[in-house]
Amino acid sequence: MFVITDCRISQPVVASLEELGFNTILMPPARYLQKGVASHTDMLLCVIKDKLFCHKEYYLENTELINTILDLSSLGLTLSEEKICRNYPNDVLFNACAVGDKLICNKKTVSKLILEYAEQNRFEIISVPQGYTKCSVCPVSDNSIITDDSAIAKACEQNGLDVLLVEKGHISLPDYDYGFIGGASGACGNYVYFCGSLVHHPDALKIEEFCKKHNKIPLSLSDG
Repeated sequence: MFVITDCRISQPVVASLEELGFNTILMPPARYLQKGVASHTDMLLCVIKDKLFCHKEYYLENTELINTILDLSSLGLTLSEEKICRNYPNDVLFNACAVGDKLICNKKTVSKLILEYAEQNRFEIISVPQGYTKCSVCPVSDNSIITDDSAIAKACEQNGLDVLLVEKGHISLPDYDYGFIGGASGACGNYVYFCGSLVHHPDALKIEEFCKKHNKIPLSLSDG
């Protein structure tokens, strides 16, 4: 098993992941993104079904690394040449979240290639105002998510997903006032992993109960 993550992830989290049997693939920063988020996987890549989406410029600068991901995952690759830069909304081309047969995204800001692929594969598109969609969504199961964004929560509930809306903030992100829960978590198999300790979040008990409701085990990867 492997996990793709920001190259600046803390060593205690890396150690926990490796102890759990994951190989960590650390993504280098993209020069066209703002420093604070330049190596965030949610800003660099998007996986939907059997396809990996990435910007051509980033792929050319990190070809060996991306090819390693493709080899390990058997995903196909689609490269975008759309305009991408440090300023919103041109920084969130790949910030979309597939949950079961649904794709949560801002249709105005996400890559057109992602939208086309999702529509061709009969994904239901849930359009939300938040361009940093995947950053704001922690998928728990094929029909449930955790988010700190009320607009995302409302749209997803209206489209049949079970949603836990948690308090915004309480997540550390250097250069910013706070981070989003989707960028500090990930689900795999029977577990939902958190890059820190849930005890630092005021909705920790709700998060634990929601995960268990969907037959998932919440797991904190460090004390941070």
